[in-house]
Amino acid sequence: MGLVDRARPGIEEQADRVAEAACELADASVGSGWSAAAADDVLVAIDTLVATLAEIGPELGEVLAAVTTATAAARRRLSLPADTEQAPDPVAAPPGVPAPRPRRQPRRRGLGPGAHGLLDRPTQ
Repeated sequence: MGLVDRARPGIEEQADRVAEAACELADASVGSGWSAAAADDVLVAIDTLVATLAEIGPELGEVLAAVTTATAAARRRLSLPADTEQAPDPVAAPPGVPAPRPRRQPRRRGLGPGAHGLLDRPTQ
Protein backbone atom coordinates (compact mmCIF):
# COMPACT_ATOMS: atom_id res chain seq x y z
CA MET A 1 0.00 0.00 0.00
CA GLY A 2 2.57 2.62 1.07
CA LEU A 3 2.16 6.21 2.11
CA VAL A 4 0.08 8.74 0.20
CA ASP A 5 0.33 12.51 -0.06
CA ARG A 6 -2.92 13.00 1.83
CA ALA A 7 -4.69 10.52 4.12
CA ARG A 8 -8.43 9.92 4.02
CA PRO A 9 -10.47 12.64 5.76
CA GLY A 10 -10.09 12.56 9.52
CA ILE A 11 -7.08 10.26 9.76
CA GLU A 12 -4.45 12.98 10.13
CA GLU A 13 -6.58 14.77 12.73
CA GLN A 14 -7.13 11.56 14.71
CA ALA A 15 -3.44 10.71 14.57
CA ASP A 16 -2.65 14.20 15.84
CA ARG A 17 -5.10 13.76 18.75
CA VAL A 18 -3.54 10.39 19.61
CA ALA A 19 -0.07 11.97 19.67
CA GLU A 20 -1.31 14.85 21.84
CA ALA A 21 -3.06 12.45 24.23
CA ALA A 22 0.14 10.37 24.50
CA CYS A 23 2.13 13.49 25.39
CA GLU A 24 -0.48 14.51 27.99
CA LEU A 25 -0.37 11.00 29.48
CA ALA A 26 3.42 11.12 29.65
CA ASP A 27 3.28 14.49 31.40
CA ALA A 28 0.58 13.34 33.84
CA SER A 29 2.40 10.13 34.74
CA VAL A 30 5.68 11.78 35.78
CA GLY A 31 6.28 11.00 39.43
CA SER A 32 3.04 9.07 39.89
CA GLY A 33 2.28 5.39 40.13
CA TRP A 34 0.67 3.30 37.44
CA SER A 35 -2.30 1.01 38.03
CA ALA A 36 -2.51 -2.35 36.29
CA ALA A 37 -5.57 -1.15 34.35
CA ALA A 38 -3.76 1.97 33.11
CA ALA A 39 -0.67 0.01 32.05
CA ASP A 40 -2.87 -2.56 30.30
CA ASP A 41 -4.76 0.17 28.43
CA VAL A 42 -1.51 1.75 27.22
CA LEU A 43 -0.16 -1.61 26.02
CA VAL A 44 -3.44 -2.31 24.18
CA ALA A 45 -3.20 1.11 22.54
CA ILE A 46 0.39 0.45 21.45
CA ASP A 47 -0.54 -2.94 19.99
CA THR A 48 -3.55 -1.43 18.18
CA LEU A 49 -1.45 1.35 16.68
CA VAL A 50 1.27 -1.11 15.62
CA ALA A 51 -1.29 -3.35 13.91
CA THR A 52 -2.73 -0.34 12.10
CA LEU A 53 0.68 0.90 10.93
CA ALA A 54 1.66 -2.62 9.84
CA GLU A 55 -1.09 -2.42 7.22
CA ILE A 56 1.09 0.03 5.28
CA GLY A 57 3.11 -2.89 3.98
CA PRO A 58 4.71 -6.23 4.85
CA GLU A 59 8.18 -4.75 5.33
CA LEU A 60 6.87 -2.30 7.92
CA GLY A 61 4.93 -5.11 9.58
CA GLU A 62 8.14 -7.08 9.96
CA VAL A 63 9.92 -4.13 11.56
CA LEU A 64 7.02 -3.35 13.90
CA ALA A 65 6.78 -6.99 15.04
CA ALA A 66 9.56 -6.13 17.49
CA VAL A 67 7.20 -3.67 19.20
CA THR A 68 4.54 -6.35 19.59
CA THR A 69 7.16 -8.66 21.08
CA ALA A 70 8.18 -5.89 23.48
CA THR A 71 4.60 -5.23 24.64
CA ALA A 72 4.15 -8.96 25.29
CA ALA A 73 7.35 -8.95 27.37
CA ALA A 74 6.12 -5.87 29.25
CA ARG A 75 2.86 -7.67 30.05
CA ARG A 76 4.81 -10.61 31.49
CA ARG A 77 7.05 -8.37 33.60
CA LEU A 78 4.05 -6.46 34.92
CA SER A 79 2.16 -9.73 35.57
CA LEU A 80 -0.65 -8.63 33.26
CA PRO A 81 -2.72 -11.17 31.37
CA ALA A 82 -1.74 -11.78 27.77
CA ASP A 83 -3.71 -9.82 25.19
CA THR A 84 -5.40 -12.90 23.72
CA GLU A 85 -7.50 -10.93 21.23
CA GLN A 86 -4.46 -9.38 19.59
CA ALA A 87 -3.85 -9.87 15.87
CA PRO A 88 -1.41 -12.63 14.90
CA ASP A 89 2.24 -11.70 14.52
CA PRO A 90 2.67 -10.19 11.03
CA VAL A 91 6.05 -11.94 10.65
CA ALA A 92 4.29 -15.33 10.80
CA ALA A 93 2.43 -14.58 7.54
CA PRO A 94 4.11 -15.73 4.31
CA PRO A 95 5.98 -12.97 2.43
CA GLY A 96 3.68 -10.79 0.36
CA VAL A 97 0.58 -11.70 2.36
CA PRO A 98 -0.66 -8.84 4.53
CA ALA A 99 -1.40 -9.61 8.16
CA PRO A 100 -5.09 -9.81 9.06
CA ARG A 101 -6.71 -6.81 10.68
CA PRO A 102 -7.18 -6.97 14.43
CA ARG A 103 -10.64 -8.33 15.26
CA ARG A 104 -11.27 -6.38 18.38
CA GLN A 105 -12.15 -2.80 18.99
CA PRO A 106 -10.12 -1.02 21.67
CA ARG A 107 -11.70 -1.43 25.07
CA ARG A 108 -13.40 1.66 26.35
CA ARG A 109 -13.70 2.49 30.01
CA GLY A 110 -15.40 5.55 31.22
CA LEU A 111 -17.98 7.20 33.37
CA GLY A 112 -20.84 6.45 31.02
CA PRO A 113 -22.92 8.44 28.55
CA GLY A 114 -22.52 12.18 28.79
CA ALA A 115 -19.10 12.10 30.45
CA HIS A 116 -16.38 14.01 28.67
CA GLY A 117 -12.97 12.45 28.27
CA LEU A 118 -9.52 13.76 27.59
CA LEU A 119 -10.10 14.15 23.86
CA ASP A 120 -13.53 15.82 24.29
CA ARG A 121 -12.19 18.85 26.11
CA PRO A 122 -12.19 22.14 24.23
CA THR A 123 -8.75 23.38 23.35
CA GLN A 124 -7.44 26.27 25.38
